Amino acid sequence: MKHALNILLLILTLISCKNQSGLKTEIAQIQKTELKKITQTDSISELWNILVFEKGGCLGGEQYVNETEFKREEKPLVFSETEWKKFSDNDKRKLTEFLINKLSDTTRTKVHTCPFFGATNGEMAVYSLQHLHKKNWFDFSEFKEYKDKEYKSATEQPQMWLQNILNKEIDRKKLAELFKKELK
Repeated sequence: MKHALNILLLILTLISCKNQSGLKTEIAQIQKTELKKITQTDSISELWNILVFEKGGCLGGEQYVNETEFKREEKPLVFSETEWKKFSDNDKRKLTEFLINKLSDTTRTKVHTCPFFGATNGEMAVYSLQHLHKKNWFDFSEFKEYKDKEYKSATEQPQMWLQNILNKEIDRKKLAELFKKELK
């Protein structure tokens, strides 16, 4: 009886090991597939969420574009990173529509606007639109009053002015229309 029990345990162990080996292979294939999905994201929405909610970073003043010169420098700042390059390589119309749909979103991102506060999702959409169209929000004649406006405090500065604009539906829609017109 003792030998029969040992043989039975040996058989069960062999079957178990065989199944475990197959299971390890299946798990490895699943992990490989998931890794490919993350590194080869084709979805604008997925890539956006990775960039602003998972990765984050510092804008370091690069949220605004210079009207006379636009070049991507390799610095450790948000818009100079290769992931943002990949994001901006998508179809300009699709990106513009996608970003415009984010304007009302007040969710905080992991992107910081030096020297002030973390950016909202709507703000990041505007900053991205600025880079995509090479035009700042305050360069539109409808918002020119903000271009040379003096900073008075941490709450009286461009980031807060933009947040206030995005919080007002009329102003937000106006900004959306202005960026849509840039496509023409």
